[in-house]
Amino acid sequence: MGSIIRYIILTAMRDMLFIGLLVIVAAATGISFMLGSTALVEQQQMSLTYIAGSVRMILVVGNILFICFHIRRAFENKEIDLTLSRPISRTSFMIAYWLGFTILAFMLTIPAIAVMAIVTTANVQGLLFWGFTLLCEMALVAAFALVSALIMQSAVTSALSCLAFYLLGRMMGFFILTVKSAPIALSGGVMEKIVWVMSKTLVVISCGFPRLDLFGKTSWLLYGMQFHDVYHRINHDLWIAPLQTLIYIPLLLSVAIFDFKRKQF
Repeated sequence: MGSIIRYIILTAMRDMLFIGLLVIVAAATGISFMLGSTALVEQQQMSLTYIAGSVRMILVVGNILFICFHIRRAFENKEIDLTLSRPISRTSFMIAYWLGFTILAFMLTIPAIAVMAIVTTANVQGLLFWGFTLLCEMALVAAFALVSALIMQSAVTSALSCLAFYLLGRMMGFFILTVKSAPIALSGGVMEKIVWVMSKTLVVISCGFPRLDLFGKTSWLLYGMQFHDVYHRINHDLWIAPLQTLIYIPLLLSVAIFDFKRKQF
């Protein structure tokens, strides 16, 4: 397993993934400072918001693209066939690949967190928890990208499906809030029933879909950690991100292992 992890890291260095993402993060940080300076009030807070959002998106997109194209290239170049010719089980192979991608994601994320700690005035406790949940998010996205790259025959299709999965997970909270709070402006009839069915369907889908909007909240960087609400009740949102990571990663890896064992080489 160690050789597979080293191979993945060497492949990332060969593709200049580290340099490319760090350059893009630096450019996004400069643009974020410029945009934040245009605000009339709270310029530092505005810059921090832009930096956090852009860094998060750059890391996720870069990780997805690398994983999807790496897996497809490994299939096309028969690298996976060569690796499986050695005494290693397919289960260990999949776990090693996910560990390699996860370690690679950590190596990309930790410098970005350090940059944010240096160039911004984020709350220290909030920055630590924001970074921790971002690492959890990167590990979860790496697992889903691995599954998509194994199932789909095209790197472009798998990358687009991963981006759709990520955007849907990021916007799931907005969808649920809209369904619950927005009144139905239709006075009876078929359309009202259709809207009601769609809203209930969305709520059911959200029960089995990861809520990525609860990972890496910018409010933690601005206002710190809120462990209790105004009624002195425990804020359960803080535990949802780690809990989802522990649930969805084993589930996605199980799907990847099951699909990989069915492939004929």
